[in-house]
Parts: sequence; C-alpha cells; structure tokens
Amino acid sequence: MARRSRSGLAGLMLIALACLGMQEAFVPSAPSAKAVASQQQQVAVLGALATVAAAVPAPVLAARGEDDEEGFDVRIIIIAAPALVAVSWALFNVWRVLFRQTVRIGESASGSSKLGLGADD
Repeated sequence: MARRSRSGLAGLMLIALACLGMQEAFVPSAPSAKAVASQQQQVAVLGALATVAAAVPAPVLAARGEDDEEGFDVRIIIIAAPALVAVSWALFNVWRVLFRQTVRIGESASGSSKLGLGADD
C-alpha cells in the first residue's frame, strides 16, 4: 500500500485563507443617518435624470416631416404575415379533421367515427 505524504503547505494555505476570510465574516455596523440621506438624494437625482432623458423625443423622429408620404408601410405586412400563416395553417388542419370526422359519422348508421377507417387507423 502506498502511503500518502501530507503537505504542510496545504495546511498553511488553509489557515491563511481562513484568516483572510475572518475579516469579512462580521456584519458591518449600520450607516449613519447622514450617509443614508446622501445616498437617497443621489438616487433621487439619478432617477430624475433618467426620467428627463426618457422624456426627450428622439431627434430621428423629429427630422421626418409630415409631408413626406411614402405610401404603404410594408412593416405591417412583415409583422402580420407570420401570425396569419400560423393561424391559417392551424385552421386548415383543424377544419380538415373535423370535416372528415363529420363525413364518417354521417356514413355510419350507428354514429361511430371508426366506420370508414382501416384496421391500422
């Protein structure tokens, strides 16, 4: 059986990490009221600046004149086309199956939808 040798360096590293970690292990004291008020004031100023920046209209939209009629906007078709294709495909599949099942029920005297199907269906 091979015997493992213990390294003293690993133990020293573990102790050093534990000592360094002890400095951050304790919860710091609560900040003073002045520091909290100052921080709240800074947050309020940043919030006001963000609101003002968001309220400014984009200069790109202002540059476009109202008399520049370019005709039909193709973006409407680009956005609506995939949704229309998906809805039409779903309706095609649902109505096709519904129509087939209605025809099968009408053909049988008992009302079973299995009459027109083969053995594998």
